[in-house]
Formats: sequence, structure tokens, C-alpha cells
Amino acid sequence: MAITSEIIKHIIEIGPVVLLPTILLIISLIVTRKPLKNLKNFIFIFIGLVSVSILLTLFVNFFNPIINTIILNSTKEYTTIDAGWLVSRTLILNSPITLQIIIAVISLNIIMLILRFTRTINIDLWNYWGFLLAGSIVFAITGIRWIAILISVIVACITLVLSDIYATYIGSYSGLNGVSTPQPQIICWAPVSHLINAIFNKIPFIKRAHIFFEEIQYKIGLFSEPLIAGFMLGFIIGAITHYKNFFLNPGSNLLYAFSSGLTLSFIFILIPRAVNLLFKGLTPTLNDIREFMKRKVTKRDLYIGLDPLILAGLPSTIVLSAIIIPLTVYISTILPGSNVLPSAGLIMIPLILIYIITPSGGDIIRSFISAIIVIPVILWITSSTGNLFTEFFLEHDMEMIEGYKRVTSIGGSSNIFFWILVKIIEPIFNLSP
Repeated sequence: MAITSEIIKHIIEIGPVVLLPTILLIISLIVTRKPLKNLKNFIFIFIGLVSVSILLTLFVNFFNPIINTIILNSTKEYTTIDAGWLVSRTLILNSPITLQIIIAVISLNIIMLILRFTRTINIDLWNYWGFLLAGSIVFAITGIRWIAILISVIVACITLVLSDIYATYIGSYSGLNGVSTPQPQIICWAPVSHLINAIFNKIPFIKRAHIFFEEIQYKIGLFSEPLIAGFMLGFIIGAITHYKNFFLNPGSNLLYAFSSGLTLSFIFILIPRAVNLLFKGLTPTLNDIREFMKRKVTKRDLYIGLDPLILAGLPSTIVLSAIIIPLTVYISTILPGSNVLPSAGLIMIPLILIYIITPSGGDIIRSFISAIIVIPVILWITSSTGNLFTEFFLEHDMEMIEGYKRVTSIGGSSNIFFWILVKIIEPIFNLSP
């Protein structure tokens, strides 16, 4: 058991950037037996994922100055800090039921495939952390092993079903056919976005109004180029950051805004190139796997479950993220019932937006409105789980972040189906998380 726990710990520590390309390399070597071709694809996937991951981190960190400006000009006193992956990792690595959950979720995937309840083969082992976290939290508050595993299995079942439903949307959005992204924390928002779009379709005038990213690119021409769009957006964000004393010291503030524009244009230029590198290795690898499955296993069209990071660098996701990330922090300053300061978990925003954009068919206005509705819900859920995360955090002698009474995690808390399940079992077991 100790050896197994160490293996799981190392898998979590490795992260998706190394783990996913390695899994795809092993599978492709089995199905094609073309080592040179597979190695070449592996290198493309690895370099692409590393590049997207680094650029995504730079992209989110770019907003730190404007986030600080928003917070400093707010009268809200935050009592809870979003500590991101640190909190989720602490819960998972200290849970005694991690192995049982992994076995249960893999078994569920196999059974659902055999019974034709799903078409998704979830090979994204790193993102099993979403299921592990669900079970670990339930075990922490109930102490009942079978309930914790059952909740993880239910979350996994819902995730696999939703992955099938929205795989075609992913194909239309990204051009990657036969791919799904079964991560519960992000795919759970797809039905919400779908419902919002269904409501839009019932409203006269709005149902006929569509603004697509590609349409904007075509109409504004040169200004849609990543270089120009990134610079303009970065310049505006830089100017807003120093808006209070902008005209008191225009020279240095203009220079800062100019520097911000160059930084964001640099990110906007490189992200599409990183995505192209990733897809250059990913597309042939997935084609080989699907052909093998059809030839040797089943004629059914199966979906390969991968990390949503592969889609986070697509242009419409990045552009919308540039608006929603600072807006998330602003919403937190005025939202009643929320006391969490979005921080480390803001890197989840581009991933969540994938499943807000895809049900909207890439419509920027609908995606924006859907995001404005979804973000407050995420903040409310994140705030409500603060006591639970803090209690577990302190149990394992982790130091609290200075200036805050509680810790939580946007990434760990943003699974609305799990939150609903926890609320259902609370009165049954007389719990108060």
C-alpha cells in the first residue's frame, strides 16, 4: 500500500505536461510499432504542452497588476484566499482512499464502455485528481469509505456522459475529432452554458444576434492580428491599471501601458504557435489510436479522454480569458455572499471558458454573458467550501496564509455536481462542512 501511495504521489507530482505525452507515446508504440514516427509525435506533443503551459501561466500572471488595482480600490475585506492547487494536492495526498477511488473510476470506465454507456476512454490519469478530490473531501467529512467512493464514482459517471455529449462540440471548436476532456471541474459547466443558450434562443432579437470570433477577425482585418490585438488589449489594461494617476505622470504611465501591450502581444503571438506544435503531434497520434481501435477492438467511434490544457490556447479562449480574468476579481469585490479572493485558481478560468464557448458555438457575446452568469456561481461555491478546506488544511499542519482566516480552491471547488451531492448528503449524515 505504501508503494502504491508513493506511485500515485509521483504521478500527481509529475503533472499532465509530462504524463499525457508519455501515455500517448506508450499507446502509440503498441498500436503502430513505428518508434521513430511515434517519438517525433511525442516530442511535438511534449514541446507543445510545455509551451502552452508556460505561456498560460505568463498570461494569467500578466493580470496581477490590474488585479491589485481592483483589490486596492475595493472596500471589501476578504477572509478567504484561493490557494489553488496547493489545497487540492494536500487533500488528495493525505487521503487513505486514493487507490480505491482510482480502481473504482477505472473499473467504471471499462464497465460503461462494455455496456455502451460511454464512448470515452479516459487515459488522462493526471486529471483523475478531480475524482480523487471529490472522494477525499467526502471521506474527510463523513469518515465513511463507501460513501466517499460512491460519490467519486457518481461524479466520474456524470463526467463521462457529459464528455460524450460535448465531444462533437470540441471537434467543431478545435478541429480535433474523436477527443473529449473528462475533467469534472470544467465540463460540469457545459450544461449550464447550454441552458443559457437555450434561453437565448427563445428570446426574440437575441436568438438572431450572433457575433463569432472568426467574423470579428474578418471584419476588423489587421486589428485582429495577434500582434495588434494583443498590443491594443495589453495597452488598455496597462492604462486602466494606473488610471488614478495616469495624467499626473503621463510619461511613465504611457511607457507602462506600452510595455503591457508588448507583453500581451508577445503572449498572443506565441500561444497559437505552441498550439500548432501540439496539434502537429497530437492529430496523427490520435488518428493512429482510433484506426487501431476500429480495426482490432470495435467499429464504434470512441473518444480519447485528454487534458483540457490541449484546448486552452485556442484564440477565442485566450481573448475571452483576457476579459474574464480581471472581471472575475472585480465581481468578487461586489458579490454578496462571497468572501473569497480569486488568486492561484485564476489559471482555471481559460479551462472553464472552453465549456462556456463550445456550447455557444463560438459566439463571443453569448459566451461572455454565460461567463458573467457562471463566475458568480463558482465564487459562491468556492466560498461555501472554505471551512471544509481550511479544517483539512490545518489538520495536516499546513500554515495559514497571513491575513486570511480560511483557504479554499477555485479549481477544487468549481465542480457544481459534486457540490450538489455534498449538499444532499449533509442532512442525511448531519454534517456541517
